[in-house]
Amino acid sequence: MTVTTTGTVSVPAHALEALRRKAAMTAVETWKPTPGETLEGVITGSRKVDGPYGEQAQMLVQTIDGRMLAVWLTSWLLDRLKEQRATRGDLVSLTFHGRHRSKRGVEFNSYSVTVLKPNEI
Repeated sequence: MTVTTTGTVSVPAHALEALRRKAAMTAVETWKPTPGETLEGVITGSRKVDGPYGEQAQMLVQTIDGRMLAVWLTSWLLDRLKEQRATRGDLVSLTFHGRHRSKRGVEFNSYSVTVLKPNEI
């Protein structure tokens, strides 16, 4: 970045675009699915935000229609993504099956998770 004698600032176009992408992350809507709802799109990254239980991670997914949605990364969901070696740029499909109760009586959100790598297309 350079500042000219006239007081204007010269910012490279790629830096300005990166700044705009980063700023847009604050306006990302959190996915709040209903049972049976599926989210499909491309993993674009992750972020940490203050959630109901303190600071939590969210996965950012750009949908087929161009919307950017954030998905809460529970430990279970994060484990499923790691098992499938999900990374930025992969296609992901998440289906929410609703709240279920484990055999120990603990409630949890049930999902199906499918990851497709670009080289698998």
